[in-house]
Amino acid sequence: MVSKVMKVKGDATTSCYSHLVQCLRDSMHLYQQTLLVHWGLMGSKFYQIHTLTQMIYEEMQEALDVIAEHIRSLDIATPKTVEDLTYSNLPSVPLEDCFKQEAIISRLAANQNALADRFQDLAAMAETLGDQLTLDLAVERGRAHKKFQWLLKANLDA
Repeated sequence: MVSKVMKVKGDATTSCYSHLVQCLRDSMHLYQQTLLVHWGLMGSKFYQIHTLTQMIYEEMQEALDVIAEHIRSLDIATPKTVEDLTYSNLPSVPLEDCFKQEAIISRLAANQNALADRFQDLAAMAETLGDQLTLDLAVERGRAHKKFQWLLKANLDA
């Protein structure tokens, strides 16, 4: 018979690692949103946002591989389809009117912040489990996404 303590730890482990896989999905989704802004934003802020989003998506591309490899090192499966890999409930970036720079930049910054919060939640879960490697990864990614939201918000007029 499995002890209650072992069962609780097992549930916490499952929850933590499910959250880790969802952070990979959310990262991929936000990476793709960043590419769309990079390609699609028009107007007076085009060049500065084009340059900034390129820096962001290049960093995120490397990070996606690090996250996926960490998941695999835990002997956990990564998503097997494009649909599964990009499943996220992060709000869409309003690119229908590519000249609405403030709304586009604001939403992308908010999504960066939301992902930072999700990594912060992951860090707390990993700390509870004593999983230092997942904790370190979560803190590093959370810090990166907080920086990205700050850089994007610095380009807003208000």
